[in-house]
Amino acid sequence: MDTQLAGKVALVTGASQGIGRAIAKAFADEGAQVGLLARNRKRLDETLEMIGGSGVVAPCDVTDPPAIASAVEKVVSALGRLDVVVNNAGTRQNFRRLDELSIEEWDRVIGANLSSVFYVTRAAVQHLIEQGSGSVVNVSSIAGPLGFPTIGSYSASKAGVIGVTRTMAAEWCEFGVRVNSVAPGWTTSPMNVELRTDPGNAEVLETITSKIPMGRFADASEVARAVVFLAGATGSYITGQTLMVDGGWSMV
Repeated sequence: MDTQLAGKVALVTGASQGIGRAIAKAFADEGAQVGLLARNRKRLDETLEMIGGSGVVAPCDVTDPPAIASAVEKVVSALGRLDVVVNNAGTRQNFRRLDELSIEEWDRVIGANLSSVFYVTRAAVQHLIEQGSGSVVNVSSIAGPLGFPTIGSYSASKAGVIGVTRTMAAEWCEFGVRVNSVAPGWTTSPMNVELRTDPGNAEVLETITSKIPMGRFADASEVARAVVFLAGATGSYITGQTLMVDGGWSMV
């Protein structure tokens, strides 16, 4: 199917590694130019090289609204327009029961995973509204709708992403802006490399994998393709929805 993303511009947060880097590549493969946002300039440059230079690097902290506004304007100024916003940046939580979780840890995770979605989209969406078209895709997690023990702030933040996705979709539909989310399950990424490679975690890894009906972790490219599907013309009549990319985890 033709996504009709050739010549478009997509802004991707958390583009320095993992799923974000895979998303940037997926858009570049469709002929789009990509604005790459993350804190690590060196890794962003590596992503830009990997996608053939079809974009621009705009380092920033997605929990810093003024820095985000500057990064968005850098992308639009350099690439001439903005058509897609992908809120992928986020962080994991240290394992703790909620009654043992520090307020600082709660705030850190909510800020990086949920508030950042508001900050980035707020700074970018006016460009989509003014042109009367565009798409936003927010990366949530199956931890959002399901709720997992010992990662309460992470689960809450990802549930919040799904909630704010629906509100954004309702508010901006009249302007031709669609908003959806993708909820990945266990996906190979730098965030879980120790889990997947440390022999000491073999039993835990086997337990997790046994609960996935498809029997494996997703590759980051599989999540990326779901994002591109929703962002492009292939998702033209879809808004306010969450696509589970979890190998069947949520159905059992």
